[in-house]
Amino acid sequence: MIFPVVSNSFPYKRIAVIGTSATGKTTFARLLAEKIGGEHIELDSLFHGPNWQARPKEEFISSAKERMQCERWVVDGNYGNRAQQFDNADLIIWLDFPFRIILARVLRRTMRRLIRREELWNGNRESWRMAFSRESIILWVFQTYAKRRREFFKLQHSGTYPNAQWMRFRYPKQARQFLRGI
Repeated sequence: MIFPVVSNSFPYKRIAVIGTSATGKTTFARLLAEKIGGEHIELDSLFHGPNWQARPKEEFISSAKERMQCERWVVDGNYGNRAQQFDNADLIIWLDFPFRIILARVLRRTMRRLIRREELWNGNRESWRMAFSRESIILWVFQTYAKRRREFFKLQHSGTYPNAQWMRFRYPKQARQFLRGI
């Protein structure tokens, strides 16, 4: 959904939001898209088809590129640059919160989704079996937290995307203050 632009002085029109799993990328990106009057693009919803099946790479990339044709967008997700969101972004926001915050969020979020049977995308829901298996998002956070932080740090300092500014928020309070300031 596209909302009217709240502030014409906000200089960024194409924004990529990254961070380890459970940082709140989607919530942050949705709110930011509302603030700038842009489209929110959630890469997970484009990547995961019914029954958690990954969409073919070409279909995923094509869907993402099509959605990024609008003038203003905020895209969230950790898919490297497969969706070419970094190539097109003028701002990359890294939600880089401490592990204790991420762990609390993933536990709370997973329990809420299990109890309420919340649909994520394309009919997919987390299940009790999934939550306590090798496919567990909780296990995923333990396995990828440090690796993602290293990857994002290297990416930020690599100069690979010189047309994009970077913002790195270390605590949720900083991210909330940023949103309030727009």
